[in-house]
Amino acid sequence: MPRVTSKDVAREAGVSQTTVSFVLNGRDEHGLSAETRRRVLETAKRLGYVPSGAGRALRRGRSNVVLCVVPDLPVAEAMEQFKLALVRSLGEAGYTCVYLHHDGTATPLAELWQHVQPAVVVAFGTLPPADAQSLHRAEIPLLDGVFTPDNTRLTGLSQEDIGRLQIEHLAARGHRHIGYAAVDDPRELPFCRPRLQGATRACNDLGLPTPQVVSMRYSRAGARAAVVDWTQGATPVTAVAAFNDLIALAILASCRTQHIDVPHDLALIGVDDLPVSSLAVPALTTIGMDLTAAAGNLTTSILSTVGAPAPATPSRPEAGDILALIHRETT
Repeated sequence: MPRVTSKDVAREAGVSQTTVSFVLNGRDEHGLSAETRRRVLETAKRLGYVPSGAGRALRRGRSNVVLCVVPDLPVAEAMEQFKLALVRSLGEAGYTCVYLHHDGTATPLAELWQHVQPAVVVAFGTLPPADAQSLHRAEIPLLDGVFTPDNTRLTGLSQEDIGRLQIEHLAARGHRHIGYAAVDDPRELPFCRPRLQGATRACNDLGLPTPQVVSMRYSRAGARAAVVDWTQGATPVTAVAAFNDLIALAILASCRTQHIDVPHDLALIGVDDLPVSSLAVPALTTIGMDLTAAAGNLTTSILSTVGAPAPATPSRPEAGDILALIHRETT
């Protein structure tokens, strides 16, 4: 079925195409009657007319599209929740959020800018220099490296603070020898590395030994080997801070098969507060994140970048407000 155009609306409403353009663009300096406006708007709605995004962008000098470039990341519930929250937050500000999952092997990104015409590009990872330069030449604003440690201000979410909170909680529960369960997946390093750095620095600040780090995959065998390392070494650990809830749940299951009591023999804390974490036996202690607040912070940064007014919201939440200890039964 052919696309409905402004010419079709004009013919059906019995007005000129110029009149249709004036009405649909909200221009009222041409003395059009209320009846004419009503007829044009009702006709456009009845025919299902959708204005051309490219044409609208050309008239305004920019589009209302925020293009988010997502690097090759494993599918994770926390990231999906953040993306949905960002869509809602930008939508309330009148912007459309489009996600591009790009692993660096697809069509060069420079070709994409010409077709999408975004108001701003938001890179969750770090864009290659050539792509950043192409955006600069096209005069398209770029927020680069949103989830890198140097850009915590964009979301208010500090990965280092997550690791610190885990260690501080375990230390407050009397643990001195602590293990850290890192994830053996290079795609997760942008999140795992700063969390481990935060945990290590917290141990140093509290006068505790450096955490005993074991890298593991999301597997039964990996969890079993990690638990053996922590509990049967020369200096057994009494608690483990896990990179995320999935790693923590794998460790919890392995402790059960090895007859290790959690939390009496080995305390355990995760990150993400996944729904399943509260259903585990024992229920998992974890670090929760207010991803709606983090997305709201990023929206404020995006609007500032494009010169749009910030949304009328309460004061911008800081990292301390975004992160929360969810104390359950494993610590």
